[in-house]
Amino acid sequence: MPRDIPVSNGSLLVAFDKNYRIREFFFPYVGEENHTSGNPFKIGVWIDRKFSWIDEESWDIKMRYLDETMVTDVELINQDLKIRLCVNDLVDFHENIYIKKIVAHNLDSRKRDLRIFLCHDFDIKGNEIGDTAVYRPNEEVLVHYKGDRYFLINGFYNGRYGLDYYAIGSKGKQGLEGTWKDAEDGVLGCNAIEQGSVDSVIGLNVNVDENSSETLYYWISVGKNYNEACQLNHLILEKTPEQLLIRTKNYWKLWCNKEDLELGILPEKIAFLYKKSLLILRTQIDNSGGILAANDSDVMQYNRDTYSYIWPRDGALVAHSLDLAGYIMLAGRFYNFCNEVLENEGYLLHKYTPLEKCG
Repeated sequence: MPRDIPVSNGSLLVAFDKNYRIREFFFPYVGEENHTSGNPFKIGVWIDRKFSWIDEESWDIKMRYLDETMVTDVELINQDLKIRLCVNDLVDFHENIYIKKIVAHNLDSRKRDLRIFLCHDFDIKGNEIGDTAVYRPNEEVLVHYKGDRYFLINGFYNGRYGLDYYAIGSKGKQGLEGTWKDAEDGVLGCNAIEQGSVDSVIGLNVNVDENSSETLYYWISVGKNYNEACQLNHLILEKTPEQLLIRTKNYWKLWCNKEDLELGILPEKIAFLYKKSLLILRTQIDNSGGILAANDSDVMQYNRDTYSYIWPRDGALVAHSLDLAGYIMLAGRFYNFCNEVLENEGYLLHKYTPLEKCG
């Protein structure tokens, strides 16, 4: 299955499937170390004592980008539950932070208790062995970690920062499906730590007035140690997630309009697709110079391998297009990458990973 609406900054890449579930979470290189192994990060909604996962047929899902940005514009509507969620996803253009903004619209004419559940099914460094998840009560955050990879999860709802509604548990052993099942009754067990093969769920709980809306935020800050992830979390608290969203949106608008091209001579749809293509291309380019073919773990089912590689021939075609479009720094990084991995006899190998240069 192809991946939809990827968001990236060149070192952190997050990509979704057609059911708007996170399926790929790459760090610290685009195309290297997928910390999900393709596992879906499910999203569930509890309202009026009814529960629904958004990948069920009762949901109408529309996934786009905000124009000229690498910020998603997602609409989720469930007419049975009378709820509409308008969601923006982004990876901060400068910091390794993934943010989700949710505006929940109550389509009913009465006040309602809404609970949104977000699940995390990490396989850190590509496998589930030796992972740990823990709730830190002093900071009111949840952390998944292993070795030098830390994923700190936090949120803003009901006018406050921090999480007080969570569950951590084991997955994939002794018949356990996963902690995501704990969300289906609308209540989480608040188990504070687990190790081995683990997953987690957090809940964001708000009361929404009749025919009104409430805004919630959720984020994952990523670092190579706890202090690094914690510092990024403090940055979000200081600047607010909304300000990081605005600055990232503005950055990508400037980025895709940096060249003074006369796109007005093109049909509007073609000009729109030109800019959108540039942004999507950027999601698959690592900051070290590698241009990746595709970052989609589903192909593992058929080929026992992925396309998360740098093919010099394919990358050269993309780099040439970037040159023509005026993005010479990105193209130059790719040429430098190829120069550094060039064999002594003067040829390039079939394919590379982003680590070939960094190693």
